[in-house]
Amino acid sequence: MNMQYQRHSVYLKKYLAYLKKGIGQASLLGLCLAISAIAEPVINRDRSLTFAQTDQSITQLNNILAQAVFGDDQLTRYASAVNAIENKRLEIFRAAKNNSNWTTVANLAESQQTKVCDLAQPPEFLQDLCSQLRSFTEKEIHQRGFTNKEFNQITREQRQNPYLRGLIQAKQMELRKSK
Repeated sequence: MNMQYQRHSVYLKKYLAYLKKGIGQASLLGLCLAISAIAEPVINRDRSLTFAQTDQSITQLNNILAQAVFGDDQLTRYASAVNAIENKRLEIFRAAKNNSNWTTVANLAESQQTKVCDLAQPPEFLQDLCSQLRSFTEKEIHQRGFTNKEFNQITREQRQNPYLRGLIQAKQMELRKSK
C-alpha cells in the first residue's frame, strides 16, 4: 500500500506541476490578452493621430506647391478670366431662357445629363448662343495670357485642391469688389 501511495504521489506531483504550468500559461495568455485589450486602443489612437498629422502635412505641402506652381499673377489672371466667362455665361443663359423652346431643351439636356451647349443636336437658337459663349471663352482665355491647356490645367487642379480653389475664389471676390 505504501508503494501504491508513493506511485500515486509521484503522479499527483507530476499532475500538479503540469497543472501549475498550464495555469501559469493560461494566466500569462490572459494577462497578454488583457494588456492588448488596454493597449490596442491607445496604439490605434496614436496611429490615427499619426495618419491625421501625415494628411495635414500633405495638405500643407499641396498648398505650398499650388502657390509655387501657380504664381499670384497667374491666379489673378485666371480668376479674372473665370469671372468674365461666368458673366458671359449668365448673359447667354438669360437670353436662352427668353426663347419659347428653352424648357424643352433644358429638360432634354437634364435627361441626358449634359449641358445644353453639349447636346448632340441643339436647336438653332441655342447653336448661336453656344457659339458666342465658346468664342468668348476662347478669346478671354487667350487675352489673359493662357493657352487652353494651361487654363484647363488650373481648372483641374483647383477642383482637386480645396486650398487652391479657396485662393482663386478669394481673388474672384477681390476682383468683383474692385469693379
